[in-house]
Amino acid sequence: MKKYIVLLLIFFFSFFLFGCSNKKEEVDDLQLIKDRGYIKVGVKVDSPPFGYYDKNGRLVGLDIDIAYEIANRIFESNSPAHVEFIPVTPQNRISMLNSKKVDMLVATMSISNKRKLVLDFSIPYFAANQKIMIRKTSKISNLQYFNKHGRLAIVMGTTGEKIARLIAPNANLIGAKSYIEAYNLLINNQVDAILGDDCILAGFLNDKLKIVNNIYSREFYGVALRKSEKSKELLKHVNSAITMILDERKINLIAKKWLVY
Repeated sequence: MKKYIVLLLIFFFSFFLFGCSNKKEEVDDLQLIKDRGYIKVGVKVDSPPFGYYDKNGRLVGLDIDIAYEIANRIFESNSPAHVEFIPVTPQNRISMLNSKKVDMLVATMSISNKRKLVLDFSIPYFAANQKIMIRKTSKISNLQYFNKHGRLAIVMGTTGEKIARLIAPNANLIGAKSYIEAYNLLINNQVDAILGDDCILAGFLNDKLKIVNNIYSREFYGVALRKSEKSKELLKHVNSAITMILDERKINLIAKKWLVY
């Protein structure tokens, strides 16, 4: 009899324990964020004008402002305390999201069919063009030049590599971990050009560099979320926030504030 009672107690304890766990797991990402009181946003910190540290050490940029706008609408409050920014790179941003170290990515993330297989994307909040940046003394006029000559820098983990291999399949590609690294390769004559998003390349322009006008692809940036049923409500709120930003033309003010061309 005692053994039966013990077994019964173990059964009810297990049911209570696992029942509570299941309830916890049923909470979706939006509710978890609201309960926590802030959103963990993965952003790039070395890609002016989208995400970078200014001379005072503050994290600023177009993506930073977009993240604040999303948080303002989710929490119905303008407090900066509702966002925690976590640095990500093109190489680790997807794993940071899927391992739940961040709730979303606002990190110059181009929407693509390949990425849609593993991520959910918001509606686009920005459009960029793939172009090449060269030294002002260079005579290079197009990407096809690299099929036979020179060295072309691309930032690994971005769509630039795909575009380069499509248009200049025989190019000598030099992979960089960031746009800053690619920029340093160019100014130190270790590569002859950088292929990347024009709006990011423009953040590195100086009196020795220029951007060639040819467009090789059009990229649409979106907020990336985990591909999960638990992210569906969060995605709806993010899309609603971006729609409001676009409808209110607030995106024009944000772009004007940060873009230099």
